[in-house]
Amino acid sequence: MNRIKRATLLLGILTVFFVSALALAQSGPSPLGIVPTPTPNPVSVSIWTDKTAYAIGENVTITYTVSQAAYIYILDFQPDGIVRQVFPNQYSTSSNYVSAGTHTLPDGMYKFTVYPPTGTEQLQIIASGVPLNLAPTSYSEPFPMVGSSPSAAAMSVQAQIKGITPEPQWATAWTSFVILTSYGYTPYTPPTPYTPYTPYTPPTPPSPPSGYYFYPPFPGSPGGTWYWQDGAWHYGLPASGMYWYFGPDMMWHFRITIHFGIGG
Repeated sequence: MNRIKRATLLLGILTVFFVSALALAQSGPSPLGIVPTPTPNPVSVSIWTDKTAYAIGENVTITYTVSQAAYIYILDFQPDGIVRQVFPNQYSTSSNYVSAGTHTLPDGMYKFTVYPPTGTEQLQIIASGVPLNLAPTSYSEPFPMVGSSPSAAAMSVQAQIKGITPEPQWATAWTSFVILTSYGYTPYTPPTPYTPYTPYTPPTPPSPPSGYYFYPPFPGSPGGTWYWQDGAWHYGLPASGMYWYFGPDMMWHFRITIHFGIGG
């Protein structure tokens, strides 16, 4: 009889346990159960400049938006092929770990000023939830060079990111603008053709008549000198150059005088 009572009591306890377990399973997970962690949304970014074209000497303002807090890196692909990191840089006053939202650069007492060469310049932004090995520990120049060409820069960036274990997930975006000499259109002017140098040949004055009774159309006498200058005859000796001398032989003689140095 006692054995039957104990068996009945045990059956009742087991029934209450299974009913309670079923009710708990229907109402929610057990406190000791494994709760799956939701997969975080990937980071997304966008970037743009305040204008699509700049004249040399103007300043550029960069704006970017990031969907969640992340580490930000911005690369500048110049028209000559050189790639530089413009953020973070030596003059930045804020960390490159930024909050979600919209941000503007420059963020300190510096400017992004447009310099030659002209052409199309591109900006690439990289956002990551973990720091990447892209920012230098110390700056030898304000905006460090990443590569001498886009392909060299890409290999350098990929090598530094792949050096992180495990390799992080990151997002990127691009924008571009045009660098102009000026906003006004200047038509093409062909270069002036080269003209070979021609040495100066002084004009030859007309020869005065010869003979005792034949004089130029101005007074003359033996010992008189005349020279041609600025299209007219002048009596006397020139400071330097050609002149005619009426000699005692009653003949005109052609002479040249050259003075060296500076007279007193």
